[in-house]
Amino acid sequence: TGAVNVASAKELSMITTPTETPVPQLTIDLYADIICPWCYIGKKRLEEALAQRPEVGVQVNWRAFLLNPSMPAQGMDRQAYLTAKFGHAASAVYGRIAMAGLDVGISFAFSNIAKTPDTKPIHSLLIAAEKDSWHLSEYFYQAYFIHGLDISSPEIQHQIYQQAGMEFPHSQQDRLNTASHQMEQDLVHSKTLGVDGVPFMVFNNAFSIAGAHPAETLLTVMDAALRPETQQTPYI
Repeated sequence: TGAVNVASAKELSMITTPTETPVPQLTIDLYADIICPWCYIGKKRLEEALAQRPEVGVQVNWRAFLLNPSMPAQGMDRQAYLTAKFGHAASAVYGRIAMAGLDVGISFAFSNIAKTPDTKPIHSLLIAAEKDSWHLSEYFYQAYFIHGLDISSPEIQHQIYQQAGMEFPHSQQDRLNTASHQMEQDLVHSKTLGVDGVPFMVFNNAFSIAGAHPAETLLTVMDAALRPETQQTPYI
């Protein structure tokens, strides 16, 4: 009769089966304002960087920052706002921004914008969107910078949600209240971090970078944040 080999417990313990490599995780806290053109440019550059790391699992958290903390609730006439903030330099400032936008595929149409809104209610909507905030912000950016729409209008907001394939949270007041509270916390935290301009990105609670930097620069920071030893040295 043929001999049957039975592996010992010790031998069995040495038999390994292929295991899946853990997916690297990257959490990005993105401080931005929806009426900030550099934030839109920064979003596109970050997308370019993330596309070069398809193996990384990414979560983007929208964090509120106000370019105009004293903006009245009804907003402000766009031309009056530009004159007050930039004076005669507004045309040159936005000309440079328009050129930078074209480099990342954004055709800014600043002349279409009639009103600069108070963005606090919009921040609450984006925060309430949670994991979908990144997706939703694209439609708000387009509505404002490309189509010149009044994104503070409830009617326009409903249209934006519809275009984004999302349901407007009009019946989720508790969720919006929580988001509004989170917005206030974000504003306080941004001061703690010393954020004085946006976009401002914090990667894995360890490394931060201010400004709409090219994808190559963002990749350097991302890769540093993904290193295992980084988890032992939190930034915040």
